[in-house]
Amino acid sequence: MSASTPEGGGRRPDLLARFQSAVPLLVVYFAFAAIYAWQASLRPVPTIFTDELQLTQLARAIAETGHPARRGEPYGPASLVAYVLAPVWWLGSASSAYATGKVVLVLAMTATVFPAYGLARMVVPRWYALGAATAAVAVPALTYAPFLVEEPLAYPLSTLALWLIARLLARPTWGRLAAAAAACALGALTRTQLAVLFAVLALGLLWLAWESEPGRRWRSGWSRWDWAGAVTLVIGAALGFSAMMGHFSTSWRNTTFIYKGRIFDHATWAVGALAIGIGVLPLMIGLAALARPKTEVRDPQTRAFVVTAAAALAAFVWYAGIKGAYLSTVFATYVYERNVIYLAPVLLAAMALALARGVGRAWAIAIAAVVTVYVVNAVPVVLQYPYYEAHGLAILAFANRELAWSTGRIEDALVVISLLAVAVAVVARVLHPGSTALTVFAIAAGIVVVSWSMTTQVYAAEGERTLSRQVARNLATPYNWVDRATGGKSVVILGQQISDPTGVWLTEFFNRSVKKIWSLDGTAANVGAPILTPDLDATDGTLTPSPETGYALAVNGVRIRAPVVDRRGTSVLYRLDGKPIQLEDALIGRESDGWMIAKRGEKVAHASYTRYDVSRDGPGLAFVRLTREGWCPKPGLRGTGKVTVRIGPVGIGPDKQPAIAHVTQKRTFDVPDCQGNGTTLSPPNVPWRMEITLAPTFVPKDIDPSKSDNRELGAVLDAGFQPLFG
Repeated sequence: MSASTPEGGGRRPDLLARFQSAVPLLVVYFAFAAIYAWQASLRPVPTIFTDELQLTQLARAIAETGHPARRGEPYGPASLVAYVLAPVWWLGSASSAYATGKVVLVLAMTATVFPAYGLARMVVPRWYALGAATAAVAVPALTYAPFLVEEPLAYPLSTLALWLIARLLARPTWGRLAAAAAACALGALTRTQLAVLFAVLALGLLWLAWESEPGRRWRSGWSRWDWAGAVTLVIGAALGFSAMMGHFSTSWRNTTFIYKGRIFDHATWAVGALAIGIGVLPLMIGLAALARPKTEVRDPQTRAFVVTAAAALAAFVWYAGIKGAYLSTVFATYVYERNVIYLAPVLLAAMALALARGVGRAWAIAIAAVVTVYVVNAVPVVLQYPYYEAHGLAILAFANRELAWSTGRIEDALVVISLLAVAVAVVARVLHPGSTALTVFAIAAGIVVVSWSMTTQVYAAEGERTLSRQVARNLATPYNWVDRATGGKSVVILGQQISDPTGVWLTEFFNRSVKKIWSLDGTAANVGAPILTPDLDATDGTLTPSPETGYALAVNGVRIRAPVVDRRGTSVLYRLDGKPIQLEDALIGRESDGWMIAKRGEKVAHASYTRYDVSRDGPGLAFVRLTREGWCPKPGLRGTGKVTVRIGPVGIGPDKQPAIAHVTQKRTFDVPDCQGNGTTLSPPNVPWRMEITLAPTFVPKDIDPSKSDNRELGAVLDAGFQPLFG
């Protein structure tokens, strides 16, 4: 059939034209995807625990069984990200799966460019929309792209949902409603925070009902009392909604009823960090653009975009305030910008609207100016680097670390930058829409914003990569050495004093054979559930229950009576063949760096050494050596730790843990700062145990502010059995 016929000739040029129009967007996508994939390749190991480990465990379980689980225990519901990543764990080695998973998430997060373009294209010409879409994937939030967390998929799905909501409000149909609701559901299934998308959808539907012809007729005859009643009903509905949310959400209940004052602070900090990361101007001009000029012809798409943007701003900022306030009471006080990163595509599309068709009304500029100047300068100047919760603040760390700016100078610069953003908005309003001057102005503003955002992103990503490389240097190589030694057979990790579980986390991440995490002192809880503290079943060191694994990996001072298969540093791999664990000896209460520590504020450090296998010992002494030679402050600041050591046969306490059956000998001695000391004791001819206490402890940071260690330190400990001969 010839190309001139209606059947063939009308379609091909149309398809070709569509492809050609999509080429610039595809170029942007693949260019940024390549940049972020390269960044991902330089990140050797995960660093965000337990988030990345938990998501990995769920994805592995889904790949192997079809159901989410953690260390064999059912877990649900799992994030949609776990299902997206599950296929990569069919590749075999953890390293290959990790590398592939990072690329998958990079491709997913960079795909935000497509719905971001669609959202902006509703209100601005093609090239302006392309600029807004480009800026949406050049923001600091893209630093999350290679992390095995929820944000890489949540960011594009949120943008998609907002675009579909705006399309629904522009031209309501049942099909568009279904599409918008489905996108909101996918977002919520990916990250529970994105349930706020349903609030955005609900507000949009309420606006549709309010602006509909029946709605207009209904309220056309309202009196002042009717309006007062309507306002009262709205307030009552809001209070009822808050009470209902408090019933279902602990964070909502605690913050809205107890910590109301913190909500405003955390919402302000989150928005301020977002604004700083994307160059301030999108917040200033984007907010002002939502109040369209009176002279502008009203069209459904612009009104739908404005309503969607306003609803999204309200919903996400409110959520960020509540979540940040709640976390400050149960975890730590941070700037939680990552809860509002989903507003970036909206603000950038609104900025494109302002630069293409005019900024907005004078009063809107004034309000936006007050908001922008306040939130930008209310954010604490956090120079921590990297700062996972707020990558937008990486530009401040850049100024401090690379330009040697002080905190005061950075604060002054933020004032100047926010005022310059206000001035730019005023200039943009003076320029006539459609004029060459405004077009040139728009291009310049776009270049500045993208350059600023990308600088922040690159510097934030470099910080995260540096941290990843530092962590990797402390990890035994090859990373999957346990899998290689066991042939993939099951392994239980058994340790003590796991105060820094990073090594355990990464060992589990790269070795799929690790199925269980146990500890002798309960500190495996720091690794994250599910864990177990086994009981002592007999004084010969037999533990119960049996892990029923082929191997055991003992870490940090635990030794097992079983054949040694391999070792890396202080980690030793033993073959169990499914049998119960039988301890040879165990030194409990010593950190990985050798220090005895106490719980914060308790001032008494406890440790113990238990020797279960005495069959080959012969004559010898039990010894304890403690030293503070590594801690030597100025003479006036020095202290002394008083040590008590008790020894006796091993018994089993009422808690089914090892204890001294009866004390056979006791020693006391001092350990002064800058010095070491120790003692020896006569052990029984049966399995025996020493218990060591030291008081008072000290906190290096409290004595010398230049120190960063804020642990309650006792002394560096060594204890064990010393034969008299040989």
